[in-house]
Amino acid sequence: MSAQRRRHPEIMATRATPQSHTRPSALGAGSRVTVPRWRIHVILLLTLLLVGRVVLRLGELQVLQHETLSTQAQREIDQTIVLTPQRGTITDRAGNVLAMDVDRESLWVIPSQIDAERAPRLALTLAALLNKDSAEILEALINPDIYWIRVARWLEPEVAAQIVALKEPGLHLEYEPRRVYPQGEFAAPVIGAVNFNGDGISGVEGFYNTALKGITGTLRAEFDGAKNPIAIAPQQTLPPRDGVDIALTLDPFVQYVIEKELKESVEAHNADGGSIIVLDPQTGAIRGMASWPLFDPNRYYEYSEEVYTNNPAVNALYEPGSTFKMITAAAGMQSRAFSADTQVNDTGVVFRYDQALSNWNGGANGLLDPGKMLYFSSNVAALQFNELTGAERFYDAVGAFGFGKPTGVEMGGEQAGLVHRPGTPYYNDMLLLTNAYGQGIAVTPLQMAQAAAAIANDGIMMKPYIVERTCDGDNCTVTQPQENGRPIEPGVAWTVRRMLVNSANHYAGVVWGERTGDYFSDQWLVPGYQVAAKTGTSSIPIEGGGYDPSYTIGSVLGFGPAENARFVVLVKIDRPKDDIWGVSTAIPVFYSVMDQLLRHERIPPDPGLVSPGQTL
Repeated sequence: MSAQRRRHPEIMATRATPQSHTRPSALGAGSRVTVPRWRIHVILLLTLLLVGRVVLRLGELQVLQHETLSTQAQREIDQTIVLTPQRGTITDRAGNVLAMDVDRESLWVIPSQIDAERAPRLALTLAALLNKDSAEILEALINPDIYWIRVARWLEPEVAAQIVALKEPGLHLEYEPRRVYPQGEFAAPVIGAVNFNGDGISGVEGFYNTALKGITGTLRAEFDGAKNPIAIAPQQTLPPRDGVDIALTLDPFVQYVIEKELKESVEAHNADGGSIIVLDPQTGAIRGMASWPLFDPNRYYEYSEEVYTNNPAVNALYEPGSTFKMITAAAGMQSRAFSADTQVNDTGVVFRYDQALSNWNGGANGLLDPGKMLYFSSNVAALQFNELTGAERFYDAVGAFGFGKPTGVEMGGEQAGLVHRPGTPYYNDMLLLTNAYGQGIAVTPLQMAQAAAAIANDGIMMKPYIVERTCDGDNCTVTQPQENGRPIEPGVAWTVRRMLVNSANHYAGVVWGERTGDYFSDQWLVPGYQVAAKTGTSSIPIEGGGYDPSYTIGSVLGFGPAENARFVVLVKIDRPKDDIWGVSTAIPVFYSVMDQLLRHERIPPDPGLVSPGQTL
C-alpha cells in the first residue's frame, strides 16, 4: 500500500480530499452565458453591410472605373521619352573640328525624394557649387506640383562629381549634348552659333540647322520612380537619326592669315570693323572669310545680338566706291559702247543736272581711256564712260555681275543689295553717273568678290559656296562648282585684268615707299607676281541724307596671279580713324594677305617682277 502511494501520489491526494457539499455558483465553470438573438442578428447585418460595401467598392474600382484607373496607373509608369540625336560636326577643309556636340551632365531634382527639413541646407550647398541663387534652388527642391525639374545644365565634370558625393536621393544627373566650338573665335561669323534650345541662330549653324540637328527618336517603356526604364517590361524604340556632318571650304591657313591681318589693322587704325574675303575664282569656293568684331560662339550670349547674328561679309551693305569702276569699264567694253582706246576728258569737275561731280581731289587728269580711268581712279572719267554705255546696257551688266540679288551662299541672312535701275521708284538719271564710281548703289563684300572673280576667270562667274561636302553617316555628297553666269567675254576680261595690274602697281608706293624711298613711281605691288587690284574709298550714307563728313570705308579688291588666278581677295576696313581715305589702311593688308597666300600656294615668284629696292 505504501509503495503504491509512492508511485501514484495523485491517488492518495484525491482520496485524502473530502467531497464538498457547497452549492455551485452561477458563474462557475459549468455555467452557460446566453446572448439575445436580436443582438446576433444586428452584428451579422452590420457585417454583411460592411462586406457588401467593400464588394460594391471593389466592383466600382474593378469594373466601373477600371479603364480610367488603369490609364492613370499606366500613365505613371508608361511614358514616351524623346531621344535626342547628335548634332552634326562642322570642320574646315583640313578636317579640323570647328563645332561639335559634347555630352555634359545636367542636374535634375525630384522634389518628392528630397527631405523637407534638409532642403534649405541642400539649397545653400548647391548654390555654392552651381553659382546660382539659393532661393531659386530651394523653390525647386520643395515644389510639390512637379515630378522633376532641371536645376542646372552642362555641369563641369568636377562639379558633377561633387554633387554625386552629396549622395542625395532626389538629385539626378542626366547627360545632355552641348554645342562646343574648340577653336573659339576662329571663323565664328561663318560658323554661327547654337542657342540653348539646340537651334542654330546664325551662320552655317543657322542655314543648315535642320540637317545638322537630325531627327529625334522615341523610347516608349515603363519607368520606375527614378526615371529608369524597367528592364523586364516591353519597350518600343524608334532610334534617333544623327545630324549630317559638314566640311567647310575654309582653308585653316588662309583663315588664320586674314583674321590676324584684319585684327591688327583694325586695332592699329582704331577702325570700327572690317571684312576680308578670299575666294577661289575658278570654283567659287570660299577659302577664307573674316569679319570684325569677332565673338566666341561658346559664350555668344555675352555679346550683343548684332554681333553674333550677323556676318558682315554677306549681310552688311555698303557703297563700294571706286572698286566698282572695274564693273563700269567691263560693262562698257562688253556692250561695245567704247573700247580700251576710247578717251574722255577728265576736267576734274563736271556739272550734271545742276550739280557738281568731281574727282576725290578735284584735280584734272586730261584725256583718259578706261585703263587710265582705273589707274587714276577718276570719277569724272567713269561717269562719262557710263554716259556712253547708257542706263539700259549698264544696268543689264550690273545685274549680270550678280548685283541686286543674293549670291546664294549657304549662310543665313545674306542681303541682296540695292540697285535702283530705270523703272524702279527711286531711280533718277543722276544715279547712272554716280553708280559709275560706286556711289548710290549698295552691295555686300561677297558680291564684290564674286564679280571680281568673274573678271579673273575669263568672264565665267562661279557661285560662291562655303560647304565642301556633307556626310550623312558614310554617305557623303561633295559640292560641285556651279556657274552663276557669264557677264563678259574672255577678251573683255583679259583687257580689264591688264588694266587692273597697272592700277595695282600705281599704289605700290603705299607699301614700299618707306623701304625703297620711292612713294610715287609704279612698282610691283607684290614683288615676283603680277597682281590685279583696284582701291576704293566708300562714302558712308547718314540718316537724313548726305554722307558722313568725317569717316569713310577703305577697300582693295583684286586677285593674283593676274593670269590663272588662284585667289580673289577683298579687304574692307570700316571707318579707320587715322586715314580719311581708307586706302593707306587697306592696301598694306591686301599686300600682306596676297603675298602670304601666293607663297603658301607654292607659286614660284618671277625674279623679273621685282622693282629696284624690293626683295622677294
